[in-house]
Amino acid sequence: MFRLFIVVFLIGATIQLYAAEIETPEVSQHQVTSLPTPQNLSLNAFGQWIIGWGTGAEGARQRLDNIRREDVAVIKQKGTTLDMIKVWQQYYEQELENNLENPTARYRARLMKRIADLW
Repeated sequence: MFRLFIVVFLIGATIQLYAAEIETPEVSQHQVTSLPTPQNLSLNAFGQWIIGWGTGAEGARQRLDNIRREDVAVIKQKGTTLDMIKVWQQYYEQELENNLENPTARYRARLMKRIADLW
C-alpha cells in the first residue's frame, strides 16, 4: 500500500512539472497576439495581406527585395501606422536576438525597417 502511495505521488508531481512546462509557450504566444494590426486583423492576415511578406524566410526576403515607396503608400491606405511598423520591427529584432538561427525573423525585421525608412 505504501508503494502505491509513492507511485501515485511521483506521477502527480511529474504531471504538474509537465503542465508547468507547457504553460511557458503560452506566455510568449500572448506577447505575439498583442502586436497591433489595422482593424484588429489577425497577425497572419496582417503579414500576408497588408505587408505582403509571403510565407517563411523566402517570402519575407522576396518582399524585402521588391518593396517600393508605392507599396508603402498602399500599406498606409490599409490603415497601418508607422507606430505599428516600428512595434513589429522591434518584435522581430527581439525574436532574432532570442534565436539567431531564425531567418524568417531576420528578413521580417529588415522588411519592417525598410518600410519605416520608406514611410
